Amino acid sequence: MSRMKEIDEISQAIADVSMELMRDSIHWQIADQHVEGDSYNDLHDYVMAKAIEYMYLSQERFPLQK
Repeated sequence: MSRMKEIDEISQAIADVSMELMRDSIHWQIADQHVEGDSYNDLHDYVMAKAIEYMYLSQERFPLQK
């Protein structure tokens, strides 16, 4: 296996675990927001996307919009 393929697989595994942890954390953090059904899913998706955006932008190697 090439070195880049190995690094890609490691990165994917980390992303998978991180997403699961984020889902659980977001569920806990928004529990008091009094939303249900589609509104809950929309809020959850929005918080997930914003958290990922903040994580991406916090990387000094990727200063797109700091």
